[in-house]
Order: sequence, then structure tokens, then C-alpha cells
Amino acid sequence: MKTQISKSAIELLLAKLFIVSLIMALIVFFTSCNKDDETQPEKPEIDTQTTKDESAAQSEYDDIIVISEEAIDSAYTETYPVTTISIAACATLTSDTVNNTVEVDFGTEGCQGYDGRIRSGKIIVTYIGNYRTPGSAFNVAFDDYTVDGIVVSGSISYYTVSRNEQGNLTFTTQVINGKIEYPDGYAIEYDASFTVEWTQGEATGDIFDDVFEISGNSSGTSSTGVGYTTEITVPITLKTACWNQYIFYPVKGIKVLIPSHEATRTIDFGNGECDKIVTLSVGNYKYTVTLP
Repeated sequence: MKTQISKSAIELLLAKLFIVSLIMALIVFFTSCNKDDETQPEKPEIDTQTTKDESAAQSEYDDIIVISEEAIDSAYTETYPVTTISIAACATLTSDTVNNTVEVDFGTEGCQGYDGRIRSGKIIVTYIGNYRTPGSAFNVAFDDYTVDGIVVSGSISYYTVSRNEQGNLTFTTQVINGKIEYPDGYAIEYDASFTVEWTQGEATGDIFDDVFEISGNSSGTSSTGVGYTTEITVPITLKTACWNQYIFYPVKGIKVLIPSHEATRTIDFGNGECDKIVTLSVGNYKYTVTLP
């Protein structure tokens, strides 16, 4: 005897099957979401202070090297024979041709430059030969030198190496026992060794049209006591034209920074625009950092 299934029974069975299928689909969906959450955790917070401190230290000593170069030009060549420097008309240059020194004196009360920064104290440059001539050299020392209340100390050695195939002047610089001391008591220790190519602006007396390509390495201790080393993997570009906008950092290039007891990070200075923004990469994560 055949059993006939009613239409209503079939509809009820289909409805139950639909509900079961929907429940299974939801279970699979939420399980997948949970797995995604497990494999893609939120971006971890990282310490960016070491990156900021190292960049700030390099910026200060780059600034001093550019001032020292102009001071030698201004005092000892016939090209730009003046008694001050373009970055700060209130500074006074004093030359001693017997001892081969030139002194840039910003005074004790503070001298505001065209870059908006207030400097005091002295930068003392001792030289051998015209620094634009291969084989020449100069050393930089400080006498109570400050920038915006920040005390800068240590010494800088500068050696002119040669002119490359493009005719650009290349030189090496070393920062030895560098130290940046802030009014709040924090300090950055900094040593560096760089090779620099002067790619634009050498032929003029304008300090604000220079462009430099820099490679090399540095090491030191951040203001929070973190030791670090760096290596420039793609030459970084410094444009002094950015100083008119109060931007004193490189505008292009890549540097690898290795802090003690922390993950290695890569610093990308951008595409050539004057700004304080860098991209910090740590592992698979990227962070946008604004330098001080």
C-alpha cells in the first residue's frame, strides 16, 4: 500500500531544511571571521621616540655642517667676502688666518635666523685648505652653542674627497661624541659617519638652494635611554630650501634603524616634498610618524 505525502508536509520539510542550511552557513561565517581575527591581529603599538630622536640629532649636525661650509666661504674666499652668514644676519664672523680658524658668533642673548631658529654661542671651525679642494679638511667645535634652547656639543670632522663623474663635490663627515641636551633634562647621544654628495647649489652663495645626497650610518642613545644603530640603504636627500618652511629633515631616502631590545624598523622619508612625515615599517605593519 502506497503512502501519499501531503503537499503541506513537503513544504514543512523544505522549510526545516532551509533553516538548518541557514544555521550551518552562519556557523561557517562566524567561524571564518574568528579565524581571520586570530590571524590578523590589530596593529601593535610601537615606540617611535628613538626614530624621532635619531632624526632630530642628524638634522642638528647637518645644519651645523652647512653653516660651517658657508662660514669658510664667506671669510676666506673672494667669491662671497662678507662678515656674516646668510642664515642669520645677526651672527658675526671672525677669521684668524694665522691659525686657520673661523668663528661664527651668535651672541649670548640669542640670534634669530631666517629659518626661524634662535641660536646662541659659537661654532668654531678649524680648516686645512679650501674645503672645496680635494684633500682639504675642517673640524668643528662648539662654545656654549644652542639652538632654540637645545645645547649641542661634541665635534665634527669633515674631509673633502673628490669630484665625481658628474662634477659634484663629495666629502665625508663624522660626528664624534655628539650630544643634544633639551631644557627638560632629556638628552640624545649621537655618533655618525656619512658620505655626502653636493648635487645642487654649490655654484651659488645662497645657503637655501643646496641639495645633498647622504649615505652612511649612525649610532647612539635616545632620550629614553634606548641604544640604536642605523644604516642608510637608499641615499637620503637633504634640501636646504625646506628650511624656509621650518622643515629641517631629509625629504627622500630610506634608513634602517635597529633599536636595542626592539624590532628593526625601516624609515622612509618620502618622495621629495618638504614635510615632517615619515613612514615607519616594522615587520608587516606601517606607521605614519610626524617628526618633532
